[in-house]
Parts: sequence; C-alpha cells; structure tokens
Amino acid sequence: MSARRNWLDVQSPVLRPLWLRIVIVGVCALWAIFEIAGGNWFWAILFGAAAVYLGYQLLVAFDPDGGQGE
Repeated sequence: MSARRNWLDVQSPVLRPLWLRIVIVGVCALWAIFEIAGGNWFWAILFGAAAVYLGYQLLVAFDPDGGQGE
C-alpha cells in the first residue's frame, strides 16, 4: 500500500536520472503547446501548470541524494 500512497512523490529515488526528469517536464510542456495549437485552453493551462510545477520540483528543488549525502 505504500507505493500507492507515494505515487505523487516528486522526490522519489526513481526520478534520480536527470534525463528522465527533463523528459517528464518536456512532455508536459510540449503537450501544453499541442493543446494551445488545438484551441483547448483548459487542457493547455492544466498541462502548462503541470510543466511549471514539475519543472521547479524536478529540476530546481530535486535532491538527487535524497537528503542522505552532505
């Protein structure tokens, strides 16, 4: 059940590789652009906000050591 509780954990060790974090943020950003091109503003705002949030959490505030190192 613990895996189910932590599915929104953006500090998970699974996300340690930088390339994976960049891909996640990039996919959200590209999907927001795709939705803007289609005129779907609700989904564009939703995915744009997700890209901004994940960009901060995964690329700025992410601790690859998980608080274990110095």
